[in-house]
Amino acid sequence: MNETKRLSVTMTRGERVLGWLYVPFFLVLLAWILAEGFRLLGWDTGTLLGQARLNGVFFGVNFLATVLIYRKFLSKSLAMVGRRFWGFLQAVILGLVMYYAGTLFITWAVRLWRPGLENVNDAAISAMAKEARWVMAAGTVLLTPLAEECIFRGLLFQGLHRHNRAAAYALSTAAFCLVHVAGYVGQTELLSLAILALEYIPAGIALAWAYEKADTIFAPVLMHSLINALSIRTLW
Repeated sequence: MNETKRLSVTMTRGERVLGWLYVPFFLVLLAWILAEGFRLLGWDTGTLLGQARLNGVFFGVNFLATVLIYRKFLSKSLAMVGRRFWGFLQAVILGLVMYYAGTLFITWAVRLWRPGLENVNDAAISAMAKEARWVMAAGTVLLTPLAEECIFRGLLFQGLHRHNRAAAYALSTAAFCLVHVAGYVGQTELLSLAILALEYIPAGIALAWAYEKADTIFAPVLMHSLINALSIRTLW
């Protein structure tokens, strides 16, 4: 993977700077600020329904911030879909095949290693979806994919890709895995979280590959949306 094939649609320097400034806000501060806002307004966050509503606001704010920060990059990326539509479609389809094949193997290996181990992130989403299905569906299918792909594939993968393709795959995938389990540190034993993080490796690799193949961020965005849609559909 060391041979570098340049991505033609890139972020501006301003988008990269604002993007990196927003990342710690997104990861650490945004959820806390919104929770405090809910508390001051007297809105419930202690129940699953309250948590789902809080997550819905988080999804919406994060989506709007993403569109504002990366608007030029997204505009150029959307134009690329039209110019290379069949390549875009092929990247999405092959990326999905890659993802589901990898996920089938990793899930089997994890369950063989630790029988009965439950994915705490999936369980949390499932519980909230049962209380507010449309909020969680809109958030996970329509809003979250664009925000996460702009960070992990757009900002991180693309930024590293021009220097070292292997590092781009490795670090963007590692970050994607960690962010899906980091919120449960202190609630679940670290070894279990480390094992569960492995389940996100196929997604990290397949989404990055689809981005590289199609040369537009909307390939992994669409993939991510379809994966989440199928996952949340099984809860209904």
